[in-house]
Amino acid sequence: MIKEEQDGFKMNIYLPKRNPASHKGSYGKCLILAGAEGMAGAAYFAALSAYRSGTGLVKLCSAKENCGILQSLIPEAIILSFSKEKEHFQEVEKAIEWADFLLFGPGMGTGEEAKELLRLVLEKGKVPLLIDADGLNLLSKDSALQTLAKAYGRKSLLFLTPHLMEFSRLSGKSLTEIENRGGEIAKSFGKEYHCILLLKSHDTMVISPEGELVYHREKSCAALSKGGSGDVFAGSIAGIYLILEEEAKRKAKADLSQTAFSLEGSNEKNSDVVKEDSSVMPIGQGCKAAILSCEAQILAGELAAREWGEHGVLTENIANAMGKALDLLEEQGCLID
Repeated sequence: MIKEEQDGFKMNIYLPKRNPASHKGSYGKCLILAGAEGMAGAAYFAALSAYRSGTGLVKLCSAKENCGILQSLIPEAIILSFSKEKEHFQEVEKAIEWADFLLFGPGMGTGEEAKELLRLVLEKGKVPLLIDADGLNLLSKDSALQTLAKAYGRKSLLFLTPHLMEFSRLSGKSLTEIENRGGEIAKSFGKEYHCILLLKSHDTMVISPEGELVYHREKSCAALSKGGSGDVFAGSIAGIYLILEEEAKRKAKADLSQTAFSLEGSNEKNSDVVKEDSSVMPIGQGCKAAILSCEAQILAGELAAREWGEHGVLTENIANAMGKALDLLEEQGCLID
């Protein structure tokens, strides 16, 4: 069960333990659209991280040329190819309907095919969506996609995860402006898109859909400065969100059972239903997933560095350390203030 401990303006958030009565469907179905031809690595890192971060089922949609290597690299994933052929887009649309979480962008490129796939996701998707990497670059170039993204943020959860240069393109602000007043610009942008904005840097910020700063982590890990670490980060957000979603559904079911049991009784004692104090949960589930993922990324980098050294860590090492990082978040949580 997710725990939160408050002390003044500080709060410690813990990751829920895995449900011993769970099965593969309990922890959600994640569709990842990633990897143009020659970019199988980006797709692999995102899928591996999603699995290492707790996701029950991953379906990986990538360029046809990548499918063989991806099936070998991560046989746990369901592999689907995309192309401009109509029947392939129909299969992608079915996969969008299948998913509980959508992740778009790593290694996708910014060509017409990627653009049409992003449009399809924004038009047909109904579940939480994370747009990263080339997905963000596509957004920055196309006002129609921007309109669709803003609408998506009001019908479901939308995560946008730019690094500073990507955010400069998205916001239309220079790097100098972002460095000088990044918090102000990020808050305004998050509110405009009604998204959970993770502005990635050595001091990552998380902005809520209401435009509030809910997390600012000044600690970083030098081992993360390798190509592909952002793909791992994106996958971990999907996995951690689905862990929280499983916990929320389980709790809602328990509360419903308790309510039904209470209604059977006729005395006042039995009709009392324990209600959660909303003051103890000032941030939503999506923001919690974003915060826990930021902490998990740092912990995974540190764990990998202990084995391989800060200079020697590879992106795959970070993804493979995610499970142990999540164990630490179960035990010690993460402090936000």
